[in-house]
Amino acid sequence: MNNYEFTTNTKIVEGFTLYQIKSLRDFGNVKAGDLGGFIDNSSTLDQDTDSWIDETSMVLNGSIVSNKSTVSNNSTVCHHSMVTNGSTVEDRSTVKDGSTVKDGSTVEDGSTVTNNSTVSDYSTVKDGSTVTNGSTVSNGSTVEDASTVNNGSTVSNNSTVSNGSTVTDRSTVTDRSTVKDNSHVLDGSTVKNHTLICK
Repeated sequence: MNNYEFTTNTKIVEGFTLYQIKSLRDFGNVKAGDLGGFIDNSSTLDQDTDSWIDETSMVLNGSIVSNKSTVSNNSTVCHHSMVTNGSTVEDRSTVKDGSTVKDGSTVEDGSTVTNNSTVSDYSTVKDGSTVTNGSTVSNGSTVEDASTVNNGSTVSNNSTVSNGSTVTDRSTVTDRSTVKDNSHVLDGSTVKNHTLICK
């Protein structure tokens, strides 16, 4: 049985006609008859894996939400991006421009994942942080407190970037390391083995 149907409610965003969805059955926190968000076609949202887009959010332009994932609270997924495998995008956050959030990861609190970047393996991007330009956050890592991971950089293996810090220029933070207090990791540098970088 399908999870949702299209309603006659529409809106135009970036030249795309988006259609509001309505749940056809109970699943998770969704009840039959609940209005959902706005999508541009039926391939955007799985019909059979309990994924959902709430009524304040939208997914468009070749993007996909699948495998028990959710998009909620005024969030947007657009421009050939993907949210999959039990992941969440919420609280005014954006995933766009070919980016992927997967494997139980979360993007929240007005954060952005953009420009072919990836958040995976139960990682979190929160507090208005940004992951951009082909960067990766993986393996239980966290980017928080308006921090930035940029220009092909990697944060992995339970590491943290916090307090307005920046990791950029193909740099790496790994192995339970921490970068905090508005610190900067630049120019292809590597921080590893439980190292703490702070001011």
